Amino acid sequence: MKVIDKQLLFISSEERDGGSVSDFTLSMPSHLLTCRPEQKMRIVLNDVVMPYTWYNVQDTNRHFEVVENGAGAFTVSLDVGSYHALQLRDHLAIKLNAASTASGAGYTYSVAFYEVSSKFTFTIDAPSGVNSFSFASGKSAYKLLGFGKGSTNAFSGSKLVSTNAVSMMFTDALYLHCDLLNTNVDKRAGLKSVFHLSTAFAKIMINTSPFNNIIFQNVNDDYMLNIIDRRVTELHFWVTTAEHGIIELNDDFSFTLKVEVYEDDEKRMVDQNSGLGELMRLLLLQNHVINDRKSEE
Repeated sequence: MKVIDKQLLFISSEERDGGSVSDFTLSMPSHLLTCRPEQKMRIVLNDVVMPYTWYNVQDTNRHFEVVENGAGAFTVSLDVGSYHALQLRDHLAIKLNAASTASGAGYTYSVAFYEVSSKFTFTIDAPSGVNSFSFASGKSAYKLLGFGKGSTNAFSGSKLVSTNAVSMMFTDALYLHCDLLNTNVDKRAGLKSVFHLSTAFAKIMINTSPFNNIIFQNVNDDYMLNIIDRRVTELHFWVTTAEHGIIELNDDFSFTLKVEVYEDDEKRMVDQNSGLGELMRLLLLQNHVINDRKSEE
């Protein structure tokens, strides 16, 4: 395979033609990304620079349901923002007490965070009946509070302790998706039951602390897309969590694509050799016919 043309395409979500920071489209001049019929194109993700400034509490992970005195469940929703464990501890107490007052039970909640175990302990004063936290909804805060996904957790008397370590990370990696066809496969999207073709272009590891830049460098051309069309006039990019969940980014990010136009030398040589072989075969047949005619004379 012979690369006959290469260019770098610098992209910033700030220069988008439509959409949001997390999901945007770009229009390309028709003459920019094109190749001749005998050629092909491919795109390689060269690098990504992304500010790690998104909130760890977003609309997709801020809700949970509370049952008090065995009555009907009501929803408690955390405020969107960035929290560390102690800030979240205080915020949970405020939200739970306000919701309990509104529900009519009027419980007073206290919340403690233990750094060694990395768990919350929730305490109710003078409880009665069945009291529980449930994380059955698709937008639940189970990781933030340290419970299992889809679980219902009942108070033992006046106390409820997290079953898992609390996680303040919204996600441990990001997927950069592209609408160009590729052969990547994953099991996270769709029905999540089988592996299937994916729109995921690259997986970007979060290897820095919040409020720093995530810097990704593709050293082996691992993230590459072969372009079927001979001309590209629009590109669609979007970002999801490692679980293919929605994420709202707070700041624009940028990345570089390496666009290569190449020709298949081996295929061309095979075609040429096939053509030469057919020509030789034709010449041999012609010589054989001529010799037969001379023999008859």
